[in-house]
Amino acid sequence: MNTNRCVRAFFALLLALALLFAIGSPAADAAGSRLLGTTTVTASDLLVKPAQRSYIVDTAGMVSAEDAAQISKIGAELRSKTKAEIVVVTVPTLGDTDIESYANELFRSWGIGDARMNNGVLLLIAKNDRAFRIEVGYGLEGAITDGYAGSVLDAMKGEFRKENYSPAILQAYVTLAQKASAEYGVGLESLGAALGIPAKPTHLGSVADFGEMLMPEDATAIERMGGDLTNATDAQMIVVTMPTLKGVDAQRFAQQLFADWQLKDAAHGNTALLFIAKEEREVCFLFGPALTEMEQDHDTTYAVNRIRSEFPFDKDDISEGIRKGYATVGARLCEKAHVAVPDSIDEGGSEPFYVYIFGILVFIPFLLLLLWIVGQIFGLAFFSLAALLNLLSSGKYGDMGGGSGGGSGGGRYDEDDRPTYRGGGGSSGGGSYGGGSSGGGGASGNW
Repeated sequence: MNTNRCVRAFFALLLALALLFAIGSPAADAAGSRLLGTTTVTASDLLVKPAQRSYIVDTAGMVSAEDAAQISKIGAELRSKTKAEIVVVTVPTLGDTDIESYANELFRSWGIGDARMNNGVLLLIAKNDRAFRIEVGYGLEGAITDGYAGSVLDAMKGEFRKENYSPAILQAYVTLAQKASAEYGVGLESLGAALGIPAKPTHLGSVADFGEMLMPEDATAIERMGGDLTNATDAQMIVVTMPTLKGVDAQRFAQQLFADWQLKDAAHGNTALLFIAKEEREVCFLFGPALTEMEQDHDTTYAVNRIRSEFPFDKDDISEGIRKGYATVGARLCEKAHVAVPDSIDEGGSEPFYVYIFGILVFIPFLLLLLWIVGQIFGLAFFSLAALLNLLSSGKYGDMGGGSGGGSGGGRYDEDDRPTYRGGGGSSGGGSYGGGSSGGGGASGNW
């Protein structure tokens, strides 16, 4: 009896080993993939790994030589400072292979990123399939989340639909590189050239008006306010305007300028940047480490909105708005430093005297009109009440009307005397970007 049991156990073990071997075989993998509805990517389907490390492999011919050189320069600097690697690969088509499977296998096959840190990023573009994907390793999943990767692809769609492939790919690469470098707390000098950051003026004061948005008198007033602010608080606040960002995100541009001009570390981190992009109508403040609490300050928000509100109007209004926004934040910096607000800043945020006179002349007639309307309303109410009291006192109220019917309004009540309401229906929708299997995740899309 025991012998038979041992024999059965032995054969069961052999069967289990045979099944395990079969499952691990390529044929079984292919069969399993077909059962699961996924696409198997073999080594022969993939692009051959470049003999030398490359950050752009453009087999579909989508990137200009100039932009490819920029990508290579940024990629090399990023790797030297962080060991992270961002690689762009373009192919004419993936055939019958889905882009998620191809990107994941290519990522693993090429070994993008440091082996220990797993901090690689792959931007894969299939031109004729109109599909693209960002594959991210575990090491950068906290910085380049699925949602963030999706936003990068979304930013590319508009340019891709216009067949402006090269600039869109370069900007996507810059965005990813900036995010990756920030994760490691390093700056990339090569990003400035790619973004079109202007060279820092030799003698930088409080104004760098590349966008020509300031009237001469307002520029002079800001320079005076900036000097007084520094003398009073040791803080420095600079206005930089640009004519256009050529599709670059304003916040990202300003952050790179802030780093390239070494404003972050100037004056012991006590530096503020007011950045304005003319064509894009974007306004933002950046603050050094010593002033980070100012980012959420109500005066900062007010100043940004104050400047934005002037964009529909002419240059004179915009210029005045910039001056007043500067004065608002400058006064707040003085308050935080517990020093008196200099006269130049106080005057910079004030309205000219004629504005107050005009306001008074407009307000007085408005007030009189409002008082007249209120008087009319109260007079009518008094007359109606008096008429009703007179009617009641005359004893004729009961002779009025006479119908026995009535009406009711409201809703329907159930057996428990609780009101039940019926309203209209609605719907909700949405979606999310899926994660990859190479590590941290990624995002896919079409254009």
